[in-house]
Amino acid sequence: MVNQSLRVSVVAATVIAAIVLAAPPALSAVEGMTAQQAAPIVLHTAKEQIPLKTYAEMMRAGILQITSGSQKDIPTVTDVSYFRCGLTGWAPKGVLVASEELFRTEYAERRLIPIFIRPVGVSTVAARAADLENPEKIAELRRAVKVPEGGERSYFFLILSSGDMTRYYPFRIASPR
Repeated sequence: MVNQSLRVSVVAATVIAAIVLAAPPALSAVEGMTAQQAAPIVLHTAKEQIPLKTYAEMMRAGILQITSGSQKDIPTVTDVSYFRCGLTGWAPKGVLVASEELFRTEYAERRLIPIFIRPVGVSTVAARAADLENPEKIAELRRAVKVPEGGERSYFFLILSSGDMTRYYPFRIASPR
């Protein structure tokens, strides 16, 4: 009886050791937080999810200036489904459409597109701009902000706000060929 109980204990210990050794290492609390917050703002298209890393802020002169990231980090997509915003304390307020003139002069034409927000988690929301789903509406918006045909010089900005601070996350939408 004791011998059988010992064998069962040894087998159980061996199985537990194999499971522990085969499992991936657990993330520390800091690493887990970093992994979750790696992409707090994500642009979802029909085929992919693109993190929006670059953002601009409005300067006192009325122009936008990129304050985090760079021009080369601004994605160009073929379509927009929705945005996932999980930056605690920041809420999406709309989408701004403008030409690259907004980076140079406060007189640049711009249009604000309303968004619809749906909570998907404790501090995460999904934001959808219906006008960005219609190619004709996108072309109309480009004409309204005086972007030449083709739209290579147009920018779209997801606007996030936290109190008195506002960030503009830029992206481009490729013109249909």
